[in-house]
Amino acid sequence: MRTTHSYQTLHSKITQQNMIKKSICYQSVDGDIIDCVDIYKQPAFDHPLLYNHTIQRRPSAYPNGVEAETTEKKIHQPWHLNGRCPEGTVPIRRTQKSDLMRAISLKNFGKKYPEGIRYSQIVDDVRNDDDVGRGHEHAVVTTNEDKYFGGKADIGVWNPRVYGKDFSLAQIWIVKKKDSTRSKLDGWTTGCYNLECSGFVQVSSKYVIGGAISPLSVYGGHQFHITFNIFQDVETGNWWLQQLNTLLGYWPGSLDPKFAGGADYVEYGGEIVDSGVAYGTGGPHTSTEMGSGHFPGEGEGKAAAFSKLQVMDEDDSGFKSPQDLTTYSRMPYCYDISLRKTTSNWGVFFFYGGPGRNQDCP
Repeated sequence: MRTTHSYQTLHSKITQQNMIKKSICYQSVDGDIIDCVDIYKQPAFDHPLLYNHTIQRRPSAYPNGVEAETTEKKIHQPWHLNGRCPEGTVPIRRTQKSDLMRAISLKNFGKKYPEGIRYSQIVDDVRNDDDVGRGHEHAVVTTNEDKYFGGKADIGVWNPRVYGKDFSLAQIWIVKKKDSTRSKLDGWTTGCYNLECSGFVQVSSKYVIGGAISPLSVYGGHQFHITFNIFQDVETGNWWLQQLNTLLGYWPGSLDPKFAGGADYVEYGGEIVDSGVAYGTGGPHTSTEMGSGHFPGEGEGKAAAFSKLQVMDEDDSGFKSPQDLTTYSRMPYCYDISLRKTTSNWGVFFFYGGPGRNQDCP
Protein backbone atom coordinates (compact mmCIF):
# COMPACT_ATOMS: atom_id res chain seq x y z
CA MET A 1 0.00 0.00 0.00
CA ARG A 2 1.17 3.50 -0.79
CA THR A 3 0.42 6.81 0.83
CA THR A 4 1.03 10.47 0.19
CA HIS A 5 4.51 11.98 0.16
CA SER A 6 5.29 15.23 1.89
CA TYR A 7 8.37 17.37 2.35
CA GLN A 8 8.24 16.50 6.04
CA THR A 9 9.16 12.85 5.59
CA LEU A 10 12.38 13.14 7.62
CA HIS A 11 10.52 15.08 10.32
CA SER A 12 8.02 12.23 10.37
CA LYS A 13 10.83 9.76 11.05
CA ILE A 14 12.18 11.83 13.92
CA THR A 15 8.70 12.26 15.40
CA GLN A 16 8.12 8.55 15.08
CA GLN A 17 11.30 7.76 16.98
CA ASN A 18 10.29 10.16 19.78
CA MET A 19 6.89 8.48 20.08
CA ILE A 20 8.60 5.11 20.50
CA LYS A 21 9.86 6.10 23.95
CA LYS A 22 6.30 6.46 25.25
CA SER A 23 4.61 3.55 23.50
CA ILE A 24 4.01 -0.14 24.12
CA CYS A 25 6.56 -2.10 22.10
CA TYR A 26 6.57 -5.65 20.72
CA GLN A 27 9.43 -7.52 19.10
CA SER A 28 8.19 -9.60 16.19
CA VAL A 29 9.66 -13.02 15.46
CA ASP A 30 10.53 -11.80 11.96
CA GLY A 31 12.71 -8.99 13.32
CA ASP A 32 10.22 -6.12 13.10
CA ILE A 33 9.64 -3.88 16.10
CA ILE A 34 6.02 -2.86 16.54
CA ASP A 35 5.01 0.19 18.57
CA CYS A 36 1.48 0.81 19.81
CA VAL A 37 1.11 4.55 19.23
CA ASP A 38 -1.71 6.80 20.39
CA ILE A 39 -4.09 7.07 17.43
CA TYR A 40 -3.91 10.87 17.59
CA LYS A 41 -0.11 10.84 17.44
CA GLN A 42 0.33 8.59 14.42
CA PRO A 43 2.63 9.67 11.55
CA ALA A 44 -0.33 10.62 9.33
CA PHE A 45 -0.65 13.91 11.15
CA ASP A 46 2.83 15.03 10.17
CA HIS A 47 1.27 15.89 6.81
CA PRO A 48 0.75 19.69 6.65
CA LEU A 49 -2.80 19.27 5.30
CA LEU A 50 -3.76 17.11 8.28
CA TYR A 51 -2.60 19.20 11.22
CA ASN A 52 -6.18 19.85 12.36
CA HIS A 53 -7.73 16.71 10.91
CA THR A 54 -10.54 15.04 12.84
CA ILE A 55 -10.25 11.26 12.72
CA GLN A 56 -13.18 9.47 11.11
CA ARG A 57 -13.51 6.19 13.02
CA ARG A 58 -16.11 4.67 10.69
CA PRO A 59 -17.55 5.49 7.26
CA SER A 60 -20.68 7.61 7.34
CA ALA A 61 -22.38 4.75 5.51
CA TYR A 62 -21.40 1.35 4.15
CA PRO A 63 -22.06 0.76 0.43
CA ASN A 64 -24.12 -2.23 -0.62
CA GLY A 65 -21.95 -5.32 -0.39
CA VAL A 66 -19.64 -3.84 2.24
CA GLU A 67 -20.25 -4.94 5.80
CA ALA A 68 -19.39 -3.42 9.15
CA GLU A 69 -16.85 -5.32 11.23
CA THR A 70 -18.07 -8.74 12.35
CA THR A 71 -16.62 -12.06 13.42
CA GLU A 72 -14.39 -13.15 10.57
CA LYS A 73 -11.54 -15.32 9.44
CA LYS A 74 -8.54 -13.42 10.80
CA ILE A 75 -5.22 -12.96 9.10
CA HIS A 76 -2.14 -13.46 11.24
CA GLN A 77 0.91 -11.26 11.59
CA PRO A 78 4.04 -12.58 13.35
CA TRP A 79 4.01 -9.87 16.04
CA HIS A 80 0.63 -11.18 17.24
CA LEU A 81 2.53 -14.01 18.95
CA ASN A 82 3.85 -11.51 21.47
CA GLY A 83 0.78 -9.37 22.06
CA ARG A 84 -1.75 -6.95 20.63
CA CYS A 85 -2.19 -3.20 20.72
CA PRO A 86 -4.93 -1.80 22.97
CA GLU A 87 -7.88 0.16 21.66
CA GLY A 88 -7.06 3.81 21.15
CA THR A 89 -3.65 2.99 19.68
CA VAL A 90 -2.47 1.89 16.25
CA PRO A 91 0.41 -0.54 15.61
CA ILE A 92 3.29 1.09 13.74
CA ARG A 93 6.24 -0.83 12.32
CA ARG A 94 9.40 0.92 13.50
CA THR A 95 11.48 2.34 10.66
CA GLN A 96 14.71 0.39 10.18
CA LYS A 97 18.00 1.64 8.79
CA SER A 98 17.47 -0.56 5.74
CA ASP A 99 14.18 1.22 4.99
CA LEU A 100 15.87 4.62 5.00
CA MET A 101 18.84 3.45 2.96
CA ARG A 102 16.58 1.91 0.36
CA ALA A 103 14.52 5.09 -0.01
CA ILE A 104 17.59 7.33 -0.19
CA SER A 105 19.52 5.17 -2.63
CA LEU A 106 16.67 4.61 -5.07
CA LYS A 107 15.18 8.07 -5.56
CA ASN A 108 12.31 6.87 -7.71
CA PHE A 109 11.43 3.87 -5.56
CA GLY A 110 7.69 3.35 -5.72
CA LYS A 111 6.93 6.05 -8.27
CA LYS A 112 4.51 5.44 -11.12
CA TYR A 113 4.32 6.61 -14.69
CA PRO A 114 3.47 10.34 -14.83
CA GLU A 115 2.64 10.61 -18.50
CA GLY A 116 -1.11 10.21 -18.18
CA ILE A 117 -1.18 7.07 -20.32
CA ARG A 118 -2.75 3.69 -19.74
CA TYR A 119 -0.61 0.61 -19.34
CA SER A 120 -1.41 -0.51 -22.87
CA GLN A 121 0.30 2.68 -24.09
CA ILE A 122 3.42 2.48 -21.95
CA VAL A 123 6.66 2.90 -23.87
CA ASP A 124 10.29 2.74 -22.83
CA ASP A 125 11.02 6.42 -23.34
CA VAL A 126 10.21 8.60 -20.34
CA ARG A 127 9.34 12.24 -20.87
CA ASN A 128 11.96 14.93 -20.21
CA ASP A 129 14.69 12.35 -19.69
CA ASP A 130 13.28 11.60 -16.25
CA ASP A 131 13.81 8.00 -15.19
CA VAL A 132 10.47 7.75 -13.35
CA GLY A 133 9.05 4.35 -14.13
CA ARG A 134 12.22 2.82 -15.53
CA GLY A 135 12.59 -0.73 -14.33
CA HIS A 136 8.92 -1.10 -13.38
CA GLU A 137 7.16 -4.03 -15.00
CA HIS A 138 3.49 -4.90 -14.71
CA ALA A 139 1.01 -7.67 -15.37
CA VAL A 140 -2.35 -5.98 -14.88
CA VAL A 141 -6.06 -5.97 -15.63
CA THR A 142 -7.71 -2.58 -16.08
CA THR A 143 -11.33 -1.49 -16.35
CA ASN A 144 -12.72 0.63 -19.14
CA GLU A 145 -12.81 4.38 -18.47
CA ASP A 146 -15.80 5.31 -16.33
CA LYS A 147 -16.58 6.65 -12.86
CA TYR A 148 -15.62 4.31 -10.04
CA PHE A 149 -16.03 4.65 -6.29
CA GLY A 150 -14.42 1.42 -5.21
CA GLY A 151 -12.56 -1.76 -6.09
CA LYS A 152 -12.45 -5.18 -4.46
CA ALA A 153 -10.67 -8.52 -4.91
CA ASP A 154 -9.43 -11.68 -3.23
CA ILE A 155 -5.64 -11.68 -3.56
CA GLY A 156 -3.53 -14.82 -3.25
CA VAL A 157 -0.72 -14.51 -0.68
CA TRP A 158 2.71 -15.66 -1.85
CA ASN A 159 6.32 -15.07 -0.87
CA PRO A 160 8.13 -14.25 -4.14
CA ARG A 161 11.91 -14.25 -4.19
CA VAL A 162 13.21 -10.69 -4.41
CA TYR A 163 16.80 -9.80 -5.23
CA GLY A 164 18.90 -6.79 -4.32
CA LYS A 165 16.86 -3.61 -4.02
CA ASP A 166 14.01 -4.89 -6.19
CA PHE A 167 10.45 -5.23 -4.94
CA SER A 168 7.49 -7.37 -5.94
CA LEU A 169 3.87 -6.65 -5.10
CA ALA A 170 0.22 -7.42 -5.76
CA GLN A 171 -2.00 -4.37 -5.78
CA ILE A 172 -5.36 -2.72 -6.45
CA TRP A 173 -4.92 0.70 -8.09
CA ILE A 174 -7.51 3.47 -7.90
CA VAL A 175 -6.63 5.80 -10.74
CA LYS A 176 -7.61 9.30 -11.82
CA LYS A 177 -6.75 10.64 -15.26
CA LYS A 178 -7.13 14.38 -15.61
CA ASP A 179 -5.41 17.19 -17.51
CA SER A 180 -2.85 14.75 -18.97
CA THR A 181 -1.69 13.73 -15.51
CA ARG A 182 -2.17 10.26 -14.22
CA SER A 183 -2.75 10.36 -10.45
CA LYS A 184 -2.94 7.57 -7.94
CA LEU A 185 -5.14 7.58 -4.89
CA ASP A 186 -2.09 6.44 -2.96
CA GLY A 187 -0.11 9.63 -3.48
CA TRP A 188 0.23 10.78 -7.09
CA THR A 189 3.58 9.96 -8.74
CA THR A 190 5.69 10.91 -5.71
CA GLY A 191 4.27 8.62 -3.07
CA CYS A 192 5.85 5.88 -1.03
CA TYR A 193 4.74 2.62 0.48
CA ASN A 194 3.05 1.75 3.76
CA LEU A 195 3.58 4.52 6.34
CA GLU A 196 6.96 5.67 5.03
CA CYS A 197 5.30 9.01 4.24
CA SER A 198 2.54 10.73 6.17
CA GLY A 199 -1.03 10.86 4.90
CA PHE A 200 -2.79 7.52 5.44
CA VAL A 201 -4.91 7.66 8.61
CA GLN A 202 -4.91 4.30 10.38
CA VAL A 203 -7.84 3.39 12.63
CA SER A 204 -7.29 -0.33 13.25
CA SER A 205 -5.38 -1.53 16.32
CA LYS A 206 -5.21 -5.07 14.92
CA TYR A 207 -2.88 -4.99 11.93
CA VAL A 208 0.44 -3.37 11.10
CA ILE A 209 0.57 -1.62 7.74
CA GLY A 210 3.67 -3.00 6.05
CA GLY A 211 4.00 -6.01 8.34
CA ALA A 212 4.31 -9.63 7.23
CA ILE A 213 1.18 -11.78 7.10
CA SER A 214 0.55 -15.51 7.18
CA PRO A 215 -0.17 -18.17 6.21
CA LEU A 216 1.31 -18.26 2.72
CA SER A 217 0.15 -20.12 -0.36
CA VAL A 218 2.15 -23.24 -1.21
CA TYR A 219 2.98 -24.24 -4.78
CA GLY A 220 0.81 -27.27 -5.56
CA GLY A 221 -0.63 -27.18 -2.04
CA HIS A 222 -2.70 -25.02 0.28
CA GLN A 223 -3.80 -21.69 -1.16
CA PHE A 224 -4.36 -18.65 1.05
CA HIS A 225 -5.91 -15.35 0.02
CA ILE A 226 -6.89 -12.09 1.65
CA THR A 227 -9.84 -9.91 0.69
CA PHE A 228 -9.33 -6.18 0.26
CA ASN A 229 -11.71 -3.47 -0.80
CA ILE A 230 -11.28 0.27 -1.28
CA PHE A 231 -14.35 2.49 -1.35
CA GLN A 232 -15.15 6.16 -1.13
CA ASP A 233 -17.27 7.64 1.63
CA VAL A 234 -19.40 9.97 -0.50
CA GLU A 235 -20.18 12.20 2.47
CA THR A 236 -16.58 12.94 3.52
CA GLY A 237 -14.69 12.11 0.32
CA ASN A 238 -12.36 9.82 2.26
CA TRP A 239 -11.26 6.58 0.60
CA TRP A 240 -11.40 3.61 2.98
CA LEU A 241 -9.18 0.54 2.96
CA GLN A 242 -10.82 -2.57 4.37
CA GLN A 243 -9.47 -6.09 4.87
CA LEU A 244 -12.49 -8.37 4.63
CA ASN A 245 -14.64 -6.74 7.33
CA THR A 246 -11.88 -4.91 9.22
CA LEU A 247 -11.45 -1.21 8.52
CA LEU A 248 -7.73 -0.47 8.38
CA GLY A 249 -7.89 3.27 7.70
CA TYR A 250 -8.39 5.82 4.96
CA TRP A 251 -6.79 8.31 2.60
CA PRO A 252 -8.37 11.69 3.45
CA GLY A 253 -10.16 13.21 0.48
CA SER A 254 -8.59 16.57 1.29
CA LEU A 255 -5.17 15.28 0.18
CA ASP A 256 -6.23 15.11 -3.46
CA PRO A 257 -9.52 16.83 -4.39
CA LYS A 258 -9.31 15.37 -7.93
CA PHE A 259 -10.72 12.14 -6.50
CA ALA A 260 -13.80 13.84 -5.02
CA GLY A 261 -15.95 12.76 -7.96
CA GLY A 262 -14.62 9.21 -8.12
CA ALA A 263 -11.83 7.55 -10.08
CA ASP A 264 -11.54 6.85 -13.80
CA TYR A 265 -10.07 3.36 -13.63
CA VAL A 266 -9.66 0.45 -11.27
CA GLU A 267 -6.67 -1.78 -11.97
CA TYR A 268 -5.52 -5.05 -10.46
CA GLY A 269 -2.35 -7.07 -10.77
CA GLY A 270 1.34 -7.42 -10.09
CA GLU A 271 4.34 -5.14 -10.30
CA ILE A 272 8.07 -5.53 -9.83
CA VAL A 273 10.95 -3.10 -10.09
CA ASP A 274 14.22 -4.20 -11.67
CA SER A 275 16.63 -2.05 -9.66
CA GLY A 276 19.42 -2.63 -12.17
CA VAL A 277 17.36 -0.81 -14.77
CA ALA A 278 16.18 1.78 -12.25
CA TYR A 279 19.79 2.55 -11.32
CA GLY A 280 20.83 2.54 -14.96
CA THR A 281 23.53 -0.07 -14.33
CA GLY A 282 22.31 -2.45 -17.02
CA GLY A 283 23.02 -6.16 -16.85
CA PRO A 284 20.68 -9.14 -17.33
CA HIS A 285 17.01 -9.02 -16.43
CA THR A 286 16.27 -9.45 -12.74
CA SER A 287 15.31 -12.86 -11.35
CA THR A 288 12.87 -11.25 -8.92
CA GLU A 289 9.62 -13.18 -9.02
CA MET A 290 6.11 -11.84 -9.44
CA GLY A 291 3.31 -13.70 -7.68
CA SER A 292 4.25 -17.33 -7.15
CA GLY A 293 7.17 -17.04 -9.57
CA HIS A 294 5.30 -19.20 -12.09
CA PHE A 295 3.52 -18.25 -15.29
CA PRO A 296 -0.31 -18.05 -15.39
CA GLY A 297 -0.52 -21.03 -17.74
CA GLU A 298 0.23 -23.34 -14.82
CA GLY A 299 -3.19 -22.51 -13.41
CA GLU A 300 -4.83 -22.98 -10.04
CA GLY A 301 -2.61 -23.92 -7.12
CA LYS A 302 0.56 -23.01 -8.96
CA ALA A 303 0.15 -19.55 -10.47
CA ALA A 304 -0.81 -16.55 -8.32
CA ALA A 305 -4.38 -15.32 -8.72
CA PHE A 306 -6.77 -12.46 -8.11
CA SER A 307 -10.38 -13.65 -7.85
CA LYS A 308 -13.83 -12.16 -7.27
CA LEU A 309 -12.89 -8.90 -8.98
CA GLN A 310 -15.50 -6.23 -8.30
CA VAL A 311 -15.96 -2.50 -8.80
CA MET A 312 -18.40 0.10 -7.53
CA ASP A 313 -19.66 2.56 -10.13
CA GLU A 314 -22.12 5.45 -10.34
CA ASP A 315 -25.36 3.48 -10.20
CA ASP A 316 -25.04 3.10 -6.40
CA SER A 317 -25.82 -0.61 -6.48
CA GLY A 318 -22.69 -1.55 -4.54
CA PHE A 319 -19.89 -3.83 -5.67
CA LYS A 320 -20.41 -5.88 -8.82
CA SER A 321 -18.36 -7.72 -11.41
CA PRO A 322 -16.55 -5.40 -13.84
CA GLN A 323 -17.16 -5.46 -17.58
CA ASP A 324 -14.88 -4.97 -20.61
CA LEU A 325 -11.59 -5.58 -18.87
CA THR A 326 -8.27 -5.23 -20.66
CA THR A 327 -5.07 -7.08 -19.78
CA TYR A 328 -1.57 -5.75 -20.19
CA SER A 329 1.86 -7.26 -19.68
CA ARG A 330 4.82 -5.24 -20.86
CA MET A 331 7.18 -8.23 -20.99
CA PRO A 332 5.00 -11.40 -21.10
CA TYR A 333 8.03 -13.65 -21.48
CA CYS A 334 9.14 -12.43 -18.02
CA TYR A 335 5.74 -11.87 -16.34
CA ASP A 336 2.36 -12.60 -17.90
CA ILE A 337 -1.37 -12.46 -17.14
CA SER A 338 -4.43 -14.48 -18.16
CA LEU A 339 -7.97 -13.22 -17.52
CA ARG A 340 -10.74 -15.74 -16.89
CA LYS A 341 -14.47 -15.66 -16.16
CA THR A 342 -16.39 -18.43 -14.47
CA THR A 343 -19.77 -19.20 -12.97
CA SER A 344 -18.07 -20.66 -9.89
CA ASN A 345 -17.43 -18.69 -6.70
CA TRP A 346 -14.21 -17.34 -8.25
CA GLY A 347 -16.26 -14.88 -10.31
CA VAL A 348 -14.06 -12.74 -12.60
CA PHE A 349 -10.46 -13.75 -11.95
CA PHE A 350 -7.02 -13.94 -13.45
CA PHE A 351 -3.71 -15.71 -13.03
CA TYR A 352 -0.56 -13.66 -13.28
CA GLY A 353 3.16 -13.61 -12.57
CA GLY A 354 6.38 -15.22 -13.62
CA PRO A 355 9.99 -15.96 -12.70
CA GLY A 356 11.65 -12.96 -14.28
CA ARG A 357 14.92 -13.94 -15.91
CA ASN A 358 14.71 -17.17 -17.95
CA GLN A 359 15.77 -18.40 -21.37
CA ASP A 360 13.17 -16.18 -23.03
CA CYS A 361 13.73 -13.25 -20.67
CA PRO A 362 17.52 -12.73 -20.78
